[in-house]
Amino acid sequence: MKTINYLLLFLLVSCISENKKSNNYSTKENATVYNGPIIDMHCHAFDRMFMGGQDYTNPLTGKTYKASSSIDSLRIETLAKYEEYNVVKAMVSNGELWYDHAPEKIIIGNNHTYSVDELKERFNNGKLMVIGEVAPNYDGLLPTDGSFTEYFDLAVELDIPIAYHMFPGGPPGGAYFFDSDIRAFHAKPLQFEEILVNRPSLKIYIMHAAWPYLDELKALMYAHPQVYVGLGAISWVLPRKELHHFLKGLVNAGFGKRIMYGSDQMLWVDTISDGIEAINSADFLTLEQKEDIFYNNAAIFLGFTEEEIQMHKTQ
Repeated sequence: MKTINYLLLFLLVSCISENKKSNNYSTKENATVYNGPIIDMHCHAFDRMFMGGQDYTNPLTGKTYKASSSIDSLRIETLAKYEEYNVVKAMVSNGELWYDHAPEKIIIGNNHTYSVDELKERFNNGKLMVIGEVAPNYDGLLPTDGSFTEYFDLAVELDIPIAYHMFPGGPPGGAYFFDSDIRAFHAKPLQFEEILVNRPSLKIYIMHAAWPYLDELKALMYAHPQVYVGLGAISWVLPRKELHHFLKGLVNAGFGKRIMYGSDQMLWVDTISDGIEAINSADFLTLEQKEDIFYNNAAIFLGFTEEEIQMHKTQ
């Protein structure tokens, strides 16, 4: 009888020990996964199907992203994905198309396809909160082109951010089938030097973080503390090892407080999931650093009040 009792006691202790190991492992894993509020600094709404409504297979990773079937389903599926991942705010280009469906969530962006006067009118009517996504490189124009000066000046005048697209421009090899004006050198960050020196109060964030020009971007961010970056498409276009290498370079250089999450969701809503998971899987980031990238940095950049931040973090 004693032998049986000892055996039962041994089995009980073993089960408790294994359960503790399992719980400790789970706790350790979950401790590095951020699940608080998120701000998406780069999304798109359309009034027609982007790229013909086609699924997209990423040639760098081999993953296929399924396209939403219609304009309405794109909005519905994107907002549902935002609920799933606790995305509380999103800067949406052409955001007025979605604003009435989620006014508490949508930050309306519009770009340089509008004249400066039209953008002023939209701002005065509450239909412009960010000048972006602006991407003159698709027309072969650099940020230093004189035709774009008035848009930087407008951002300063209205005291709102400007979201400037840099490389990648379209899919890999895009100059041969997507847009013949795209050039890789368009992404060189130091093009902004004189623009920034002449406008020290300019609120600007560089979409896609000027990949792959890491060293030049570090130089720009070192010299100009007003420059922020949004990760955008590189969070799901690039293989994760490359994304993590680039992101780690920025964090190691001391710029972790000026990096913001952005999905660049166009037509394929699973890019939101992949972008978020790519950042969460970066084992070199602390939970606090992930919170900065997902929420805190953008909240500061956008000028949220303490009340707004507290509301988002206690929802």
